[in-house]
Amino acid sequence: MLKNNITYFPGCVGSQNSKTETENIFKALGVDIKLVSEWNCCGAPPSHYKPDFFNKVVMPLRNLGLCQQKGENYLYSGCAVCVNQINEALKLINSDSMFRNQADYSLEPFNAKLKETDVSKAGAFHLMDVITDTVVENRLLKAGTTKIKGNSILLYTGCYKDDVKIESFKKMLNILGAEINLYNECCGGEKLQNMTPVRSKRIENANAADKFFKLINKKADDVNSDYIVAICSMCEKNINDGLKLSDLDIFAPVIGLTEFIGYLLDIKGCGELLNLSACSGIEAENITKACGI
Repeated sequence: MLKNNITYFPGCVGSQNSKTETENIFKALGVDIKLVSEWNCCGAPPSHYKPDFFNKVVMPLRNLGLCQQKGENYLYSGCAVCVNQINEALKLINSDSMFRNQADYSLEPFNAKLKETDVSKAGAFHLMDVITDTVVENRLLKAGTTKIKGNSILLYTGCYKDDVKIESFKKMLNILGAEINLYNECCGGEKLQNMTPVRSKRIENANAADKFFKLINKKADDVNSDYIVAICSMCEKNINDGLKLSDLDIFAPVIGLTEFIGYLLDIKGCGELLNLSACSGIEAENITKACGI
């Protein structure tokens, strides 16, 4: 059962969101969050290009170690890539005592030595695990929002593979009156995160982001979606990067999971793009400019 307080790891992408806004969203759900102190990148982007022990193990486990030094064995993130990187690193050091000793040695100078490494007692969870908790879902339903009644939503699940929780979330949105379609192709993940849209030096990544965005936009169009909700913050970023690179004149608005929950709860500043796109007479180009995309 979910605790009333969790340790939150934003990751590089999630850190671009307002910490206060995120705190307010989860406070409205009855969950207090505290940030991992002095967190660092989970190591996924650098390890994609340089898969050494430091990038693949030390970087992600430093965050978990800092969390454990504060008395918490689990941390939560809105990024599926971060969650996977931390959990895979934990599995790796459990597979060989040499890896465990090397990790302990590397983490000690950071005061981030792991106190618990049993994967059944420590690790990382996605924020979907919070939102689909029975108590939290009931709080969302009791809020009685009618904002999404009649909406057609493309739920972009990416690499998040817990079908039970996806189905639970989908059912909750159905109860709130929305029609939900699913799309689960990989967004390109960490290999696209560090690219600079339009002026990317990695032109192959720019092309990949543009191609990916056009595919998901076509899916949204095929199922007549009003907008796209991205479960993972990395997916949200890569979709928006694709949007910036694309030559499409019309696009489906994109919103991240946490902001979408804030939108349902009427948290100030959440869902502005959806509010704008719902207004008649506003063209996609004007919506884009208004939201700074």
